[in-house]
Order: sequence, then C-alpha cells, then structure tokens
Amino acid sequence: MGFSRGECRVKSMKKLISKLFLSILIIFLSFCAGHCVESVPSAGVQMSFTIAPYTNITPVTSPVLTANITDRTGNLYSPLSTTFRVITNSPENKTLYLKANVLTKNGYEESMFQQGGQVYIAFANLRNMPSGNALANCKMGGDRNDSPGVVAYPVTSVTGTETLQYLAGKNKYALSVKGGTSYVTVNVGSNVLPSSFGGNDPRGFYQAILSLTETDI
Repeated sequence: MGFSRGECRVKSMKKLISKLFLSILIIFLSFCAGHCVESVPSAGVQMSFTIAPYTNITPVTSPVLTANITDRTGNLYSPLSTTFRVITNSPENKTLYLKANVLTKNGYEESMFQQGGQVYIAFANLRNMPSGNALANCKMGGDRNDSPGVVAYPVTSVTGTETLQYLAGKNKYALSVKGGTSYVTVNVGSNVLPSSFGGNDPRGFYQAILSLTETDI
C-alpha cells in the first residue's frame, strides 16, 4: 500500500506540530518547576506564653516543735529543729518571713522575741494554757515566776538561706532563698532562757509553731 506525496507532507507537518507542542509543554513545565513555587505567598506565626511567678513552701519535718520539760533546770535533753523545702522560679532571690506562734488564753500569739542580741522562741504549755500576760512577761524578761506555763529557748541558727535578718520591731526573721529548690532549717538550742523557767511552770508538753511565708503578716 503506498502513499502519495501530498499525504506524506501532511503527516510530516503533524509530527512537526506534535514535537513543537511537546517542546513548548516541556519548557513551560520546566519554567514552573523552577519559578512557580517561589511565587506562592507564605506567612509565619510566632507563638509565645507566659509562666507566672511560683513559690511553694512545704515542711519536710513537722513545723510544730514540742518539748517535754521534765528536767528541774528547764533544759531540754536534746536540741530541736525543723526544715522547710522552698521551690521558686524567681529569677532573683526570693524574700520569705519566718515567725513563731503559741496558743494562749488569748488565742494564737507571736512567740519569737529578742533579748541581749539573742533570738528566742517561747513555748507554751499545752495542758495548762498560759495567759497572754505570762507570754508578755517572758518576752520582756520579767521575773521567772511571772510567766507560768511559758519557757523560752534560743534560735541557734537558720541555715539554707542567702540572706538572714531578724526584724526586732516585727518579731520575725526576713530571709531570702535563691531560685530553684532550697531547704531552710531552723535550729533551737536546748538551754532554757533562765528568766523564763521557774518553780511554778507546770510539767508536761510545751509547744511552739513555726511558719515560713511569702507575705509579711
């Protein structure tokens, strides 16, 4: 079967047009692969959040100090201590306040005080609750017989702090701890304040409660 010269010329033109279309298509696709993607608009979003200041104070050992006074001298058989764990995310030193309270007939009263440059904590008898006047007399250094049911012992040290200052006008310590986790330990000596212990102090358990807080209350 043969083809005429005219038919051959038409087929050749079709092949040429097909090749030309294919070449244009390839060139167009190549151009898009290199440039069309870059023309697609894009946007970035920046996300942020804020962490609030945080401080958590928990007692590692009981903050309630209880002494069993049976010695005729009023001294304890062994010193007392309690420890607080402080966790804070503060970038600077965190200021805290340490104070002591006892229960008298007037309710809870401050029992930390200073005499002769030494800080003491007064303890109150649990069974025979002392009067508010007995506590006041003990803190003022009155006669030992004027503070029945109240005896006092020295604060020998407060450890685990960056700074420590006794605020005499407020009867408490101001202290600071660094960011992270700190352990603040309060040590109380076994030698009684002589003017606070007398023959009319009833035998039994004497108690003081320590507290470590963020607020100056």
